[in-house]
Amino acid sequence: MSYKYIVIIILILAGCGGGFSTHDTIDYDSLIKSGWKEYNQNLFQDSYDIFCDAKEFESERPEAYIGCGWSLFMRQYPDSALVEFYHGFDYITTLDDSVDTICGIAGSYLALNENNKVIKFLNAFDLEYFENSFPLKDHDFFMDRGDLEMVLAQAYYRLGIYSGTEASDPDNALYHLNQVLFIPYEYTTPDELMEKMTEYINQ
Repeated sequence: MSYKYIVIIILILAGCGGGFSTHDTIDYDSLIKSGWKEYNQNLFQDSYDIFCDAKEFESERPEAYIGCGWSLFMRQYPDSALVEFYHGFDYITTLDDSVDTICGIAGSYLALNENNKVIKFLNAFDLEYFENSFPLKDHDFFMDRGDLEMVLAQAYYRLGIYSGTEASDPDNALYHLNQVLFIPYEYTTPDELMEKMTEYINQ
């Protein structure tokens, strides 16, 4: 008996966390839908398991890798999340999936304190081009383009590049903070800059 059919039997018997019944058709798309349902209920281990099952059905589609990446990220395994995100990148065909993956990669690098990698990675893209891909279609619906600017701002801040005093725009934390504020913030001290960044992140 192939692994694929074993997975089907297990999912039917287990009910996949209540997402399926014996009358449901279990295929890649239904697994992806069920995975995001678990993820959005903060059941990140369950969502990870379901996305892994989806990869067994279709190993050359990106959604399962994206789901695995985010599930691992939320379980605080950013290094493992990066492996999934980059693997999924090979199969991406839509801008929305690209942006979803880019957010995950940038966040994972930041979580690992790989600040130079955050900057190099995000600076390869025109973030304004991503505007219409927010909110993300399957999860973390509060996220927007401003969050990518804030990831950059935090990375520059950690490197001690606070404002134009240390590096000219756009290569400093203050520049990226001001991309998301209605009224530009005037730099005073690093501590106050961090307070302003934290205020935006927590709003």
